[in-house]
Amino acid sequence: MEKLVLPANTGVAAIGLKIGLIVPNDDIASITAEAVREIAADGDIVCVTEAVVARSQNRYVSCTELAEDIRQKLNLKPGSTVAMISPIASRNRFALILKAIAMATRGGKVIVQFPIPFDEVGNQVIDEEFASTRLKLKKTLQSLYEARGNTPMLNVLIREIIAALKLQEIGYQILSIRKITGKGIADLTVRMPDGRIAVAEVTFADLQKAARKATGIRQDVPEAECALAIAVALEHHRLSIVDADEYLEQGKVEPETLDFSALLPSYHEPEVIFSGELGNNSFTHPITEVDYRKLYLSMIAEGGASGEIIFTNNPFKIYNLGYIDGVCIGAVHEREKLRELFLSFGALVPVITIQEVGPPPWGVIGSNVSDFEGGILKLLPEDPNGTAEKIKDKIRAVTGKEVEVLIFGDGAYKDPDTGIYELADPHPAIGVSSG
Repeated sequence: MEKLVLPANTGVAAIGLKIGLIVPNDDIASITAEAVREIAADGDIVCVTEAVVARSQNRYVSCTELAEDIRQKLNLKPGSTVAMISPIASRNRFALILKAIAMATRGGKVIVQFPIPFDEVGNQVIDEEFASTRLKLKKTLQSLYEARGNTPMLNVLIREIIAALKLQEIGYQILSIRKITGKGIADLTVRMPDGRIAVAEVTFADLQKAARKATGIRQDVPEAECALAIAVALEHHRLSIVDADEYLEQGKVEPETLDFSALLPSYHEPEVIFSGELGNNSFTHPITEVDYRKLYLSMIAEGGASGEIIFTNNPFKIYNLGYIDGVCIGAVHEREKLRELFLSFGALVPVITIQEVGPPPWGVIGSNVSDFEGGILKLLPEDPNGTAEKIKDKIRAVTGKEVEVLIFGDGAYKDPDTGIYELADPHPAIGVSSG
C-alpha cells in the first residue's frame, strides 16, 4: 500500500480499509495491525466493527442452546407460560430469540407485550392513528358503561362506539363520531377500506330509517361518496351493515352481519389492544414492510408454543392473561428499569433480561442472525475491552505507533426519514482500549 498523505489542513478524517474475510479463530489483532501497518500514525483511533471481532472469536449460539439456558434460568416446566416484555421489532435482532423462548416452554405459551405505537428504538409495531383512536373509543365506552345504570339513554352512544370499534376491525378508519367528538353531521363519518369517505347512521333495529337518513345526510357532505346504515343489537352482540342506497333501491339486499360477542371482553380493557381486535388490519413496518405481530407469532409457533401478542404501555397487563411462570425483559436500554418495575410490583416468578440469556457479558443483546433457517445467532464479542487492548498492543509492536482502538456497534443516530434510532446494541462503543 502506498503511504497515505493527507493535506496539511485536513481535520478529523475517517479512512475505510478493505481486508479479507474474517473467519472463526482468526487472529483479529494481527490482521488489524497488518491492515494499518503503512498508514497508522501516533494518536490515531483504529475502529473495528464488533461483527468481525465476534466472528474471529467464534461467538455463535444456537436456539437450542439458548432454550436450555432460558429453561434453567426461569425454572420452566413443560407447558409453561413466559411473558416477553417490550422486545424490539426486528427479524435480524429478535426473531430467533423469541423462537428460543418458545422452545424453552416445551409446548407452552409465550405472551409478547409490545408498547404502543413504537418499540424502544422507534420501530412502528402498530399504526399510531389506529391505536390512538381505538384506545380513546374503549376508554369512552368504559365511562359510558359505568354511567349507564342511571341513564339508559346512554345506550345510544354505546351502540355508536361499538359500531366504530367493529368497523375499525374490518378496515374502516373512524374520522368522527358526531355525538362524541362534536364533528360531522352523521352519526359516524368513516373512510372505507377502498379509500372512499362514507357517512353512516346507526340504529338499534330500523335499518330502513337509518338508510333514509344516511342518504339524506350524504347530500350535505360533499366529500362523502357513500352512505351506510348500521344496526347494533346490543343484547345479541350483533352488528348489521348495509349500503344505504342499495338497501333503499333494491329492498331485498341482505346486510352484512358481524358478531362481536367474542371481542366484547377486550372492548372493556381500555389500556390494551389485543391481536383479535386487529381483524383485517395488517400493520407493516414502513421500511422493512414486515408485520412484526405476524412474524413473531410465526416464530413462537416454530418454537412449538402458542403465542399471544398484546399492545399496551402497561406491561403489568400480562397478568390479566392467566398465570405467568416467568418474565423475560426484551428491551435493550430499558431492561433494568423494567426489571425493577416488575420486582417492585412483587413478582413471585423469575424475572430476567435478555442480557442474562446466553453467554456473558451481554447475553443476546446486540446479537444478529447468522443462519436463520439453522437457528444460529452471532453474539457480541467476548471481553471487548481486553480485545481492544490486545489489538492496540499488536499495532504498537508492528508499527511502533501509539494508537487507541475502538470496537464499535450501532451508530446511535436517529434516522431523519424514519425516526428510528440505530441502537439495538447496548452501546455504540462495545469495547475500547485504555487510552
